[in-house]
Amino acid sequence: MRIKDLEQQIAQTVRLEDVVRRYAELFRGSKSGKTLRCDCLFHRDDSKSFRIKVTEQIYECCICKETGNVIDLVQSLVGCNDTEALYILADWFEIPIDETDTLFVQKNKRQVNDSDNASLLHSIHENRELNMILESLGYDVGNNPLLTACHKYLGLGVSPEVLPDKYERLAGAMLFPIRDGEGVLQGFLKYKAEEKGKECICYPPNLADSCLLGLYQAIKAIEKLGFVYLVWNYNDLLTMHIAGFTNTVACYNGSLTSQQIDLLLKYTNRVVIIHTSEVSKQVRATKTAARLSFASAVPYCLSLSKKNIPTLYKWMGAAKFEYFIRQSTRLVFLNALKDKWLIEQQTLSKRSNDAKSKEEKIELRSKLVVLRNKLDKLFTILDENCDYLCRYFE
Repeated sequence: MRIKDLEQQIAQTVRLEDVVRRYAELFRGSKSGKTLRCDCLFHRDDSKSFRIKVTEQIYECCICKETGNVIDLVQSLVGCNDTEALYILADWFEIPIDETDTLFVQKNKRQVNDSDNASLLHSIHENRELNMILESLGYDVGNNPLLTACHKYLGLGVSPEVLPDKYERLAGAMLFPIRDGEGVLQGFLKYKAEEKGKECICYPPNLADSCLLGLYQAIKAIEKLGFVYLVWNYNDLLTMHIAGFTNTVACYNGSLTSQQIDLLLKYTNRVVIIHTSEVSKQVRATKTAARLSFASAVPYCLSLSKKNIPTLYKWMGAAKFEYFIRQSTRLVFLNALKDKWLIEQQTLSKRSNDAKSKEEKIELRSKLVVLRNKLDKLFTILDENCDYLCRYFE
């Protein structure tokens, strides 16, 4: 089956509202039923701002402005290209496809990965020049001496003005060295604040998609603690490391790629995504969490105020910031456990109502009592921690 034929078959078979129901409960948005609504899939929402135009088979959110068709939705929530989205939809809705087509897609995927690996190997051959640049980095951190040690620890600094020809475009820029799991230098990410829209320039070109900032320095802490913090730029990363959260990595290109997810899964399947409460940042965190879930990882979202991590650190001070992150992380984990137990409670209640024998009813109700007691204790802990956290920063 050709891709175009599969696309036509999906357009005829798959309904957008059926895909959305996998993620949220839908409500009638108009008397005619031509519009359906639900809480937005991409940001924190309780106003049912996500709308589906049933006739046109298009969705849109009036707040975060996300819009598209069923293929766009799968691409955004799963993190894949349009061809992969077609095969995912075919799998979800049991649309028969030619297995040779699937093999062809997988083969192409492997070829891309092999090409990426070849590029990395090529960069290793240039290690001598890369190390020369690394050794000559200056650690100018302006008026913030607290950052000096962390800059050196992570290898971050300003590149010299005189560089070999092939590295000329890195001259005078803030460079972030990228290392593999063994600590071998692969290349640099370049940052120049004045180059708007060009904050991240890679050498080799594939580093932004295939590597994570600070991963090499974070590996031991990740393996010890069992989870990783994910932030979005080197300033956030530096602040987290300064505060003692050395199990932190940064994704510099605005979205988590499949290669980066594979990297994380080598060390942990639990990822705490830190983001601000701005709608655009919530959308990015939601998409990232969906992609991690699809890859069998366990994502958690830690939402800050509209202040970013460095601003919070400066405003709170070192001690309060550390306490805030640790307590907020604990609350994120506890809330995830609460949600899990609530779902388990609903399942047990339904099974108890449907049970036919007296013995089965008694057994299920006993389990319900135990679970309700655990939930009561958990709610008490959550309330106490939330109240204390609020009072602590008054």
